[in-house]
Amino acid sequence: MKTRVFQTLLLSLTIFISAAGNSQNFGKTNAKSSTQPVDTSELIAFQRLVQFLSGKDPNNKAKEGLSDSLRHFGEEHQLVVPILTFPGSASQMSHFSYDDFLPTVYNKEALQGSPFLLSEYVPGLVVNEKNSIIDKPNYRYNYDKMSGNLLLQRDNEKPIAVNKNQVHFFCLKVAKGGYIFERVSQINLDEFFLVLYRGPKYSGYKLYKSKFVSAGQRTNGYMTEGNNYDEYQDIITYYLLDQIKGEVVIFELTKKSIRKTFSSESAVVEQYIKEHKDVEVDESYTVHLLEKLNQ
Repeated sequence: MKTRVFQTLLLSLTIFISAAGNSQNFGKTNAKSSTQPVDTSELIAFQRLVQFLSGKDPNNKAKEGLSDSLRHFGEEHQLVVPILTFPGSASQMSHFSYDDFLPTVYNKEALQGSPFLLSEYVPGLVVNEKNSIIDKPNYRYNYDKMSGNLLLQRDNEKPIAVNKNQVHFFCLKVAKGGYIFERVSQINLDEFFLVLYRGPKYSGYKLYKSKFVSAGQRTNGYMTEGNNYDEYQDIITYYLLDQIKGEVVIFELTKKSIRKTFSSESAVVEQYIKEHKDVEVDESYTVHLLEKLNQ
């Protein structure tokens, strides 16, 4: 699990550097496109986030918005780290065998997963709706996968949820790389989407959601079914945004789905699949394909 998370963080940094490299062309109007060119201030703000995560941020102090702090909802969020209080400790839950007479007992294990993207609050930057950077050294951030909220903690105060309507982008910085989230008007302004790749033709996004699933293990004395632990299960959805057509497609990390999603780019896609026939179709695979299609 730790290895997978580490690989994701490294992937994120690669993605953001690639996105920054394409930002010079992103604002130009394509001759085939009827859409308006991208706001230059948006590109500058996005590249600032990339630089911040890559450790190449040239600004000692960021330009701030009109407000000294971000508006927020009244709800409070406590970070829960799912670990056992005592090694080997577990609660007992009673069930019954199929004759509903002899009780059976099993040990309930530690909670699996978390409703939060990160196990702690981390440094970050926020880009408001006017594409101005809010950089506060005493602010720490996290992302709540269940509510879809950006969480803000100031100094040692209780964390709160930031008003989504006030945020365009935000980034979360970790030891190696980090994450950039965006409210994407073409998909859903009520959600924050993880940026996988941003390009002049195609952009890729990932939506994190999480649901709580209670332990439901049952046994008849001979066979056991279900899990003996509560769990936060992640639900991942991938989106492709065609910048030229203004169309959005949901896709999966399979060659079949990729072929269908990029049917208009079949020649390039088939050549890419042929050249990477022994490579696992994961996020990195998809990002590199997007990079090729945006050239």
